[in-house]
Amino acid sequence: MHASCVCVCVCVCKVKPRADRGGLATDEEKLASSSAVKDGNRQACILTSRVEEPDCVSMVRDEPCKRNNNKNQEGSEVQKTGSQVLDSICISETEKQAVLTLIRDEIITKEVQANDWKRKYEEGRQEVSEMRKIVSEYEKTIAQMIEDEQRCNTGAQKSLQAVTEEKDAALNDLNSVERSLSDMFRRYENMKSTLDGFKKNEDVLKNCAQEYLARVKQEEQRYQTLKLHAEEKLDKANKEIAQVRSKASSENMALMATLRKEQMRIDSLETGLLQKNQEIEELTKICDELIAKMGTVD
Repeated sequence: MHASCVCVCVCVCKVKPRADRGGLATDEEKLASSSAVKDGNRQACILTSRVEEPDCVSMVRDEPCKRNNNKNQEGSEVQKTGSQVLDSICISETEKQAVLTLIRDEIITKEVQANDWKRKYEEGRQEVSEMRKIVSEYEKTIAQMIEDEQRCNTGAQKSLQAVTEEKDAALNDLNSVERSLSDMFRRYENMKSTLDGFKKNEDVLKNCAQEYLARVKQEEQRYQTLKLHAEEKLDKANKEIAQVRSKASSENMALMATLRKEQMRIDSLETGLLQKNQEIEELTKICDELIAKMGTVD
């Protein structure tokens, strides 16, 4: 009985996996094979320890040889499921139930592990989906930022161009203002030289007026002298006195007319001088305003 059990166990250990499963045995077959190998080894140890049973030993030695020969001849013809292997093994029903229990526990454990891996896979897939959403939002944000930056660059370029145009316009205005100021300064210098000429003319006219006044005084003195001389020679020189008086009167009138003329000329010159001074003040105010504007532009 023990020898047959050992032979069956040795055959089970050397059974190849089924070809229709791609060279992979099921968990049930692996567990059955491992349990059968353990039982067979245990029974083989028991049989080998019993030296006094030559029949069993010879059967143990003959059965592997026969199995090896059949295996070399038949190849992979021995293909059985886990349940068939258990049926072919000579073990008790209790041990068979224990093996099946172990197989079921292993299957349950594998199912738990598979469910755990499925759960981890779903969690990983959800995380990947969330990360994809985050990456998509990040890409959209980056694209929006790039677009905003490009828009800002475009606006900055437009603003720079506008500022450059304003600068060019301001430079043109500044050049025109400088030209205007140069013209005004030249006119101011001309007016200043003209005013200097007017002042010189005024001085000359004043000197002339003083000379005329001195001449008038001299004429008056002469008149008085002539008058005294005429009074002495009144009787003798009435005609001459009348002539002298008429002549003096006419000369006096001429001198007075000349004096009035010169006085009017002086008045007109003073009026012109006042006007020129007002113009100079206005020009000075305009120059100050332009200089203030130039300072604000700078």
